[in-house]
Amino acid sequence: MFGLAARWKRNRPNRLEELARAIEAIGDDDRRLLDESVRVERLRQQGAGDLYEICRDFVDSLNGRLSTPALTLDPPHYSNESYSDRAPALFQINLRGRLLQIEFQTTDELSSTEDFRRPYVLYGTVRSFNRDFLAHDTVDEKALFYCMEGNPENRCARWHYFDSRTYASGALTRDFLVGEMARLL
Repeated sequence: MFGLAARWKRNRPNRLEELARAIEAIGDDDRRLLDESVRVERLRQQGAGDLYEICRDFVDSLNGRLSTPALTLDPPHYSNESYSDRAPALFQINLRGRLLQIEFQTTDELSSTEDFRRPYVLYGTVRSFNRDFLAHDTVDEKALFYCMEGNPENRCARWHYFDSRTYASGALTRDFLVGEMARLL
């Protein structure tokens, strides 16, 4: 071999070395993806617990101000072991037939920005209805998102609501639930 072909053969990259480097890079990517999925799973469990605590705080605070407790929260108790990412979860606050139903589930990917401007790992709805709403075939619904905040190594998150009719959004707090329940009276 002479000329260009000889030089190329001498200087050509070792294909075996290139393959080894590519496999090492894939391994690093796989480890990062696995680490991120573990962090997101913990964040989702925390999100379910946080949402339940917001509901529990609302129910307990309001019942504490009533002469006879009137609100119930289903399920009555919640723990991290109750969380499952395979099926939607449902919390329900009942005041004598006036209901706030909170349903949520995981995103298909580790996180999404498809329906909300911030990346979220859980999403769902809060539905408000009473007899009058049902008589008019009306159920008020607002979207919920458990949005990630912070850097990838130290993620935290917070629940947000979004009203698609008014474009109002904000943090989901006890005060949000107070407003939703007040509209049902």
